[in-house]
Amino acid sequence: MRFSDQLVNDGILDQDQAQRIQDADRLKPMSVHWELKTILYLGILLFISGIGILVYMNIDTIGHTAIIAAISLASAACFYYGFKHRKPYTHSEVTYDSPLFDYVVLLGCLLFGVLIGYLQFQYTVFGMHYGIATLFPAILYLSMAYMFDHKGILSLGITGFAAWAGISATPMHLLENNDFSSLGVIWTAIGVGALLAGFSKYTELKDVKRHFGFTYNNFASNILFVALLAGLFSDGYMKFVYFILISGLVFYYIRYAIAEKSFLFLLLSIIYGYIALTYVFFSLLIDIGNEISFMLGLFYIIASCAAIVLFFIYYKRILGIKK
Repeated sequence: MRFSDQLVNDGILDQDQAQRIQDADRLKPMSVHWELKTILYLGILLFISGIGILVYMNIDTIGHTAIIAAISLASAACFYYGFKHRKPYTHSEVTYDSPLFDYVVLLGCLLFGVLIGYLQFQYTVFGMHYGIATLFPAILYLSMAYMFDHKGILSLGITGFAAWAGISATPMHLLENNDFSSLGVIWTAIGVGALLAGFSKYTELKDVKRHFGFTYNNFASNILFVALLAGLFSDGYMKFVYFILISGLVFYYIRYAIAEKSFLFLLLSIIYGYIALTYVFFSLLIDIGNEISFMLGLFYIIASCAAIVLFFIYYKRILGIKK
């Protein structure tokens, strides 16, 4: 039974009033904002993928010069549109009237990335300096992100910067052996994550593009947690240090989640912290290796399951959300 019918049965509304409420609810406009944005983003991704497939399948027919010229012109056209319609820079968030603006400038940046990758692969314009081929687009993306106030381009810039840092740390091992357990890669990731988190905090204090904070911290938290967990799992001599760092990071991002009313960062902190705590706890139990440790392990599993249930029940109270 519909709620309006229940109100009629209770004598609160008459049938005519209930019918008008039902008609208003049935005929009211429905927002398709996010559906359209998703379709546009998928369209851009499919377009870029189509360009890559077209180039791959017709490279001998089209020719390198024609491909480079076509990509360059398309990217330049997107940037021309962006610069022509962009609003003056301000430290606060900038919104654009045209829904196409964000997607056109994003397409221009993606095409520029394709162009740089194509030039490096075909002509090795940067030689064996792979870091430069990654850093150059990253700097452009970060600049464009602030110029056009675009979170998507900011994500591209952060990804490029992180890739440059990883390649610069262990260029040959990373590319040839995929040595992701290397302490050099781990500490490089920790440095990148700390830099992103610190820069986000600095811009927050200076009130510069505060709405970029979510993007910075989304990358920073995942990079830091994964790197610290990798160190905890692989470096036997510094497990305690890594665990302390993870605990401090959990505390920091729980406070951030409460301040921003963000369920995502609260959930990330709980998940990564739980993984670290469980690993350390069972490592200690394995070292003890008696019947008491086995019972403690069973009790930990039961208690942690109960804690997870309580977390999902009371997470709004933790975040200070009333509804």
